Amino acid sequence: MRRLAALSLLLVLPALGLRAASVEEEVRAADATRVLSTLRGDADRLAQLLSDGLTYGHLDGRVQSKPALLAAVRSKDLTYEAYDYLELRITPVSDDVAIMSGRTHLKASAGAVHVDYAIRFLAVWRRESGTWRLFAYQSTKLPAK
Repeated sequence: MRRLAALSLLLVLPALGLRAASVEEEVRAADATRVLSTLRGDADRLAQLLSDGLTYGHLDGRVQSKPALLAAVRSKDLTYEAYDYLELRITPVSDDVAIMSGRTHLKASAGAVHVDYAIRFLAVWRRESGTWRLFAYQSTKLPAK
């Protein structure tokens, strides 16, 4: 009976002009919240968007876990000033996994070190308990033009 009710709802939504969000839309929204939380230094909100199994690879080769990344954001050792997409592609792998790739312009500070350049990145998003969470991230600096 439940399956029939759910199917009926899915059939009615388009008729009402409503539709379920696509994987791409859901991941894009989760990532926008991640970027905004990072720019604001809101580690508590950011924590909700990161997988407990996160592997976060930085440009300089450092790799951080979720607790280490959140500690850096909380301590203000790592602050992002700008994170502007130049190119963004989201490729669903399944209903619960998506690959995000592209290029972005990044301005950030880590202590006395300030960076301002374009990067190429690859991110893996995974739906965990109904919420899209960043599972893996790696970036590399692009040559200056």
